[in-house]
Amino acid sequence: MNKYIPLGETLDNKVGEFLCWPQYEEKRAKNRMSQLEKLGVEAVAIGGPHVVLGTPILGKGHTGVVLRALYRGQEVALKVLRTDTNRQSMRREAGFLSHANEHGLGPEMFCFSHDFIVMELIQGEYFGEWVRDNLDNPSIVRAHIREILDISWRLDRSGLDHGELNRIRRHYIVTEEGIRIIDFESSSFERTPSNLTSTVQSIFLNHRFATLLKKVHSIPNKKELIGAVREYKGNFSQEEYDRVLRVCNL
Repeated sequence: MNKYIPLGETLDNKVGEFLCWPQYEEKRAKNRMSQLEKLGVEAVAIGGPHVVLGTPILGKGHTGVVLRALYRGQEVALKVLRTDTNRQSMRREAGFLSHANEHGLGPEMFCFSHDFIVMELIQGEYFGEWVRDNLDNPSIVRAHIREILDISWRLDRSGLDHGELNRIRRHYIVTEEGIRIIDFESSSFERTPSNLTSTVQSIFLNHRFATLLKKVHSIPNKKELIGAVREYKGNFSQEEYDRVLRVCNL
């Protein structure tokens, strides 16, 4: 377990820098501490697969960084709004995550404020890295690919476009319970959802990944796959989704 720093001590610790990052301002930092207290966050910790300026954290994106935290006695993920982003607050992303939760998708959101989102800590391995370590388990690899496509189809039908599934390597996590999708900072209700389309392209039409995958799975015919996806777009029906699965040999 990572060493958690009580909230009152964080600004005197390395982890405190990430609560107001990358441009630290004392007044803003104190305001953010007040937000965390009101949310019920008790402590924060560094640690994770991403390294920023020599410090390991859970995640780093264009909008925020993600840290480990304690919330009402449980480990959670704390997303922190970057000080250099053009986003005004976390409200919009929180709305996307809440919508995903209504459809049984994404990490469960517990609460949010102007600068923070407190959500479920999903522990596991990024799908892209997991595949490389599990080429000796082809049936499990195929099962997880099917699960990923199911998630992207459900997200399409919900009306929300994730926005970053053309690079799925780090947006699907393999956990003990199955596949989970994360990171809704680029999501939109304005765009026509293209979650399945982007996911299929990332898995089967990305040359590097497809070259790796063909060791354990039959790669679909490119022309047939493009045709199936074209028919599926804007429809999202069970019938068209099943056709995509058949073409993908799933």
